[in-house]
Amino acid sequence: MTENSFYKCIVKTDYEGAKGKMKSRRDEYIVEGISPTDVEAKITKELEGFDFEIAQIAVTKIVSIVK
Repeated sequence: MTENSFYKCIVKTDYEGAKGKMKSRRDEYIVEGISPTDVEAKITKELEGFDFEIAQIAVTKIVSIVK
């Protein structure tokens, strides 16, 4: 049995600014998963319908998220 880890996933999106100039935005997500491939699948499902690029996925040292 594989234990889930928390990953930081940086997602890059491009958008048109107020003056019509293209700009980039980078958002960070914390995702629980068993591997980077699992995290990629979860982010892709979450952002379905949006134009985005996954720039980075890195395992974190987070052990738990208290809600």
